[in-house]
Amino acid sequence: MNILCPNCQKMLTVPDECAGQSMRCQLCNGAFTVPSLPGVASPPLFAATPEPDIYPIRPEPPPSAPSPLAYSPSPSPEAAAVPPPSPQRTTKRDDFQRTLVFSLSPTVLPWIAPVCLLLVFFLQFFDWVGLYPGGEPAEVGNAWRIAFGVYAIDGDLKNLVPFVEDEKYKPGVSVLTLFYLLLFFPALAVTVASVVIPLVPTKLPPQVTELLPWRWAITAAANLILFLFLGLQLLLGFSLDSRYQEWVDKETKRETKSNPTTPERKLANATRGELLERLRHTVWLRLVVLLHLIAIVSSVLLFWLDQRGAHRPLPRMELKW
Repeated sequence: MNILCPNCQKMLTVPDECAGQSMRCQLCNGAFTVPSLPGVASPPLFAATPEPDIYPIRPEPPPSAPSPLAYSPSPSPEAAAVPPPSPQRTTKRDDFQRTLVFSLSPTVLPWIAPVCLLLVFFLQFFDWVGLYPGGEPAEVGNAWRIAFGVYAIDGDLKNLVPFVEDEKYKPGVSVLTLFYLLLFFPALAVTVASVVIPLVPTKLPPQVTELLPWRWAITAAANLILFLFLGLQLLLGFSLDSRYQEWVDKETKRETKSNPTTPERKLANATRGELLERLRHTVWLRLVVLLHLIAIVSSVLLFWLDQRGAHRPLPRMELKW
C-alpha cells in the first residue's frame, strides 16, 4: 500500500502484511503506525499529491533490538573534558637562523700571494732562532744572520751561554737557508709579475702571451720550491740548533759518572732539558711558514679557477647554524 509519512510528508510504499504495525521512515527516521486494511480495497488513508515520489520502507525492528540508527550515545562528561592531543612541532633540517657564505673573489685572490711574500721579506729581518735563558734573548739571529752563521750576542747575558766562547761549537753557515734567500727574490718577482702583467696595456711578446694561462701554475711551483728549502732547514735544524745541542750533550756527559745512580741520572736529564729549553724558534718564524703556505694555496686556487673558465660560477662555501 502507499501511505504518506506524517513526519516528512513523503509518499512511502508499505507491504500489506505490515498493516497495523509500527514502522520507521527510512528517510526521516520518524516512527508512525501503519493504518489497518479494510476488508475491501480502498484508497489510501492519506491523499496523495499528483505524481508523488514513492520510497520503499522497512518494518520497525522489535523493541528488544533497537535500530542502531535510532540510538546515538552521547559522550560522557569525562571524555568530553579530555582535550585532544596537540600536534607535536617537528623541527625541519633546514630550519637555520643564520647563514654565512664564503666565496672566492677574483679581484682579491690574485693579491694574496704577493702580499704574503712581501710580508715574509720584512719578517726575514726579525729574529727567527736564538737562546733565551729565562726568556731573555742572549744570542739571536734573523734569516740573514742564520744563513751566514753570524748571531747577535747580548754582552750582559754572555755568562749564561758560555758555549759561544767555544770555537768548536760556534754556529756556521746554514746552507739551506742561504739557498732559500737566493731563491726568494726570483719567486717574489714571478709572483708579482703574475698580477701586474695582465694589467699592462702594452702588447706583450708572443712568448710571454703563451705563458699567461700558466702563470699561476708557475707561481705556485716557484713558491713550493722556496718553501721546500725552508721546510728542509727546519726539519734538519739550523746551525745554531745542532751546535748548541752538541754542546749540551757534552756538558751533561762530563758531569755524569760512567755508572750513574738513579738520582744522578735524573739530575743529568733535568739539567739537559733545562739547557735545551733556552733554544727557541720564534713566533716570527712560524708566521713566515704560515704565509708561505697561504701563498702556495692561493696560487693553486687561481690556476684552478683559470682552468675552469670565466663562464662558470665561482665556488662558494655556505655555513648555516
